[in-house]
Amino acid sequence: MDLLRDYGLTVADLVPHSGGFATEGWVADRRWFVKRWKDGAEPLGLTQLEELHGLGLPVVEPLRTVDGELSARSGSRAYAVFPYVAGRTATWEDWRAVARALRQVHEAPRQVTLPPADVSEPHIHNLVRYLRHPWIADRADLVRTAIARLDDVRTRLKPVPEVVCHTDFHGLNVLIGADGEVAAILDWESAVIGPREYDLWVAADGEPLAEFLDAYGADGLDPDHLEFALLARGLRDLAARVMTEVDRPGVDTWGFDRIARVDSNLEIFRRYCA
Repeated sequence: MDLLRDYGLTVADLVPHSGGFATEGWVADRRWFVKRWKDGAEPLGLTQLEELHGLGLPVVEPLRTVDGELSARSGSRAYAVFPYVAGRTATWEDWRAVARALRQVHEAPRQVTLPPADVSEPHIHNLVRYLRHPWIADRADLVRTAIARLDDVRTRLKPVPEVVCHTDFHGLNVLIGADGEVAAILDWESAVIGPREYDLWVAADGEPLAEFLDAYGADGLDPDHLEFALLARGLRDLAARVMTEVDRPGVDTWGFDRIARVDSNLEIFRRYCA
């Protein structure tokens, strides 16, 4: 990375910071956050970050390079620079603040360039070709059944009100400030305009599911879109790990465990459905 050449920034201290599934990160002089995508990955949604920030959401917009671009290249890999926001990643102890922030996102005007939600889920269907993979071969029937159930739910989906959806609103993508409130919402690469249910699946990842939905102000939810979102999230995260052979424990934690809880979670969600 050449921050001076690309951004006109003279940096004295560059400290590694935990990145995401497809990125690496550094904190520069506690003023800037440098995010570099791994080989084969490209930055998505940087223009939308500017738009989302303009809507008043706690979104960190990227700096522009000296050439006016939103990212630069370090060899064959892309990177971008953002203002550094001090904070910690959210935990389930922050569920009230996270629920309120999610409601803020859903109430934002849809004046942002985002794609519509896509329910085709091609990565999940590709998972069928990996049923003999040693990480899931002993539970191949469970995977087949879950995929078939997802396909069945898809046929029942009907139009519902659509909002700005982050779709990946878990703790690692939410920064909590010193005041206990959400300081920044990160990683909008998968954001869409779609049913709010495609964000509310995250409430099922923690113990206070009903309390989270109360703090959010949930009402009139659609049970079919909820069922689809819960199944798709578990299968999608399972597929990502099996296909890339990354994070073996996550196959259980973020895949099979989620799928096993779909029905018990839906029982709670139905209290908030129309």
